Amino acid sequence: MHLKLLIRFILLATGFALTTYGVLGWHHLGFDMAITLAVPEAHNIHPVYLLILGLALIPPSLWEIFLFQARIEDDTTIDQERD
Repeated sequence: MHLKLLIRFILLATGFALTTYGVLGWHHLGFDMAITLAVPEAHNIHPVYLLILGLALIPPSLWEIFLFQARIEDDTTIDQERD
């Protein structure tokens, strides 16, 4: 149970890290969108893609953490009512 919560927090931290790296990398390029298409010879990825991936990871991770917390509170409430 705690392992699932740990995995969700790791995904959340990964989302924020990718978002931060994407913004910093894009700033390093001067917010240029000219090289957004992947070039097979270049072997690099535009930071916008990392930014998009990071932003896509944050909401589901937060939602799962909130649901997990609500389940814990519901279980606690049920246990208190039984006593």
